[in-house]
Amino acid sequence: MSSASHRTLLLIKADPAIDPRPAEAIRSALGLIAGEIPVSVYLFREAHALLLSSPDDLLDLEDGEVLHRFLGTFFDMTKEIYYEPFTQAPAREVRGKPLSPKDLGHLILGFDHTIFF
Repeated sequence: MSSASHRTLLLIKADPAIDPRPAEAIRSALGLIAGEIPVSVYLFREAHALLLSSPDDLLDLEDGEVLHRFLGTFFDMTKEIYYEPFTQAPAREVRGKPLSPKDLGHLILGFDHTIFF
């Protein structure tokens, strides 16, 4: 079975400021990517800090050392990055494409696996 048949969408809804699950999601995804499984990510509004925080700011978050160490690599190696649209324009440019939760429902159909954190 080729890796293309294992397309995985990682959904992150937890707030990294108070919950260690986003860091665990990133660790898990990097393991899949290392196994040559394509991984895309969708960040819900609660997880926007992953897009907006500077590397040094990440150290102050829950499980921040993991985020500081692996987040850049994760975004560089992730196939596609989507995020729930911001209610106000962010102060800095962010990676990825905005996608409404409604449109996420259509996007999910193109993936073989979803993992929700």
